[in-house]
Amino acid sequence: MLVRRYLPALLANLGVTLLMLPLHDTLALSNTALPYVLVVVLVGSRYGRGPAIAAALLGSLLYAHVFVPPRFSLAITEVQYLLAAAVMLVVALLVGQLSASLQRRVAQVQARERQVRALCELTRQLSASLTPDEVAQVARHFLASVLHAEECRVVPESALAAPPPPLTAALLRAALAGRGPQLSAGRRAEQRLVLIPLVGSAGTHGVLACELPAAQAEAPASGELLETLASVVAVALERTHFAEMARQTELRRSAEALRNSILAALSHDLRTPLTVMVGLADTLALGKVSAERQKSMLAALRNQALSLSQQVTNLLDMARLRSGTIELNEAWQPIDEVIGATLRLVRGQWKDREISVDIPPDLPPLRFDAVLIERLLWNLLENAIKYSPADTPVELVVRRVGAWLEVMVCDWGPGLPAEGGEELFGLFRRGQSESSIPGVGLGLAIARGFAEAHGGQVLAENRLGGGACFRLRLPLGSPPTLGELEEAT
Repeated sequence: MLVRRYLPALLANLGVTLLMLPLHDTLALSNTALPYVLVVVLVGSRYGRGPAIAAALLGSLLYAHVFVPPRFSLAITEVQYLLAAAVMLVVALLVGQLSASLQRRVAQVQARERQVRALCELTRQLSASLTPDEVAQVARHFLASVLHAEECRVVPESALAAPPPPLTAALLRAALAGRGPQLSAGRRAEQRLVLIPLVGSAGTHGVLACELPAAQAEAPASGELLETLASVVAVALERTHFAEMARQTELRRSAEALRNSILAALSHDLRTPLTVMVGLADTLALGKVSAERQKSMLAALRNQALSLSQQVTNLLDMARLRSGTIELNEAWQPIDEVIGATLRLVRGQWKDREISVDIPPDLPPLRFDAVLIERLLWNLLENAIKYSPADTPVELVVRRVGAWLEVMVCDWGPGLPAEGGEELFGLFRRGQSESSIPGVGLGLAIARGFAEAHGGQVLAENRLGGGACFRLRLPLGSPPTLGELEEAT
């Protein structure tokens, strides 16, 4: 490597000497010295101070030996020639020194520019980090790529008392007390263990430890970079800490709101059918009603029990959705069978309600959980039946639209509100806040949750002429062939 740096100085001076020899008789002696000065500038700007000084000395010797009379001798007899050779040497040395210094400054500026770019990228990645582990991973990658660090880790406050080796509690306490990068012996002689406290506005968030090459660790620029890194990482850790606190607070607030809503539903919407059921049972127990009246009361008792069962099922389904514990039991199957099963259940509870069905005969099979889709369709049909006049039909239409299968449930009720239609899919939301219609306002939220669990959607829109349509969209996918099904079984 040393030869590669100094060899160009030798070759360049020899080349200039050979080039200027034929022109010696036509050029003034002072002009002959200028190419040697140019060689010093070029060598210094490219290879640094040492090669520049070597080029200056070698160029002066060649100039004095080859061109200064007496030629091909270093015995200079005239003072003016000696002065010219000396001035050339001094000028060459100064120019070489300045060129080398400029090159060093340029290298420093370029290094700082690379560090600034790396810090900008570090800041961008830290802003996207959501957990302390992600912040530590980003810091490790930065140190490894910029400072060639090894064994980087962020030691949190919880691990300061018993840190992982080779760290010790004494080293960590010294780092926290020093408020700056602390150096210690590394695992190898050419390495240094560097510890930087992560101090933020809200206190200390641990210590950043890594092993650097000794020259890198002891450089002042590396210390400044490490301090900047520590401050940025500390801010990121503070942000993740406060974000986690905010998330936990929001979860507690949401859980409290859900608990209050469930209690309100239990105290009103569930207590009403229970009260009716108790009243009907007491009346039937007296045995003072006619057979026809007794039959109608038993039917009413059954409907109230079904309504109560539906509301409790909705509460349980929403609890499953909120906890994220739904496991799909998917299989390729025709959608019309699930629709038929749902319609039988619906007509069993609303015997006098007209439901028109339009299902094309050539529908492809879909991959879905039959139980959940049945619960989804039940909620959509129940919603349409409850919020539309009893003498109007409910329409169920199935269509294939592009890569989706759409199941539309439409009614002739009051329709969706002009603003806030999406709010109906929220928890405990009802089309009419004060209404005698039973329910706790969970049906549409459960329907959308089950649809999204299948990669689908539930959309709502008003229909022309009045009423609303709820559109279930399920992805068609690529059904397996008969041979593939036989191999799977």
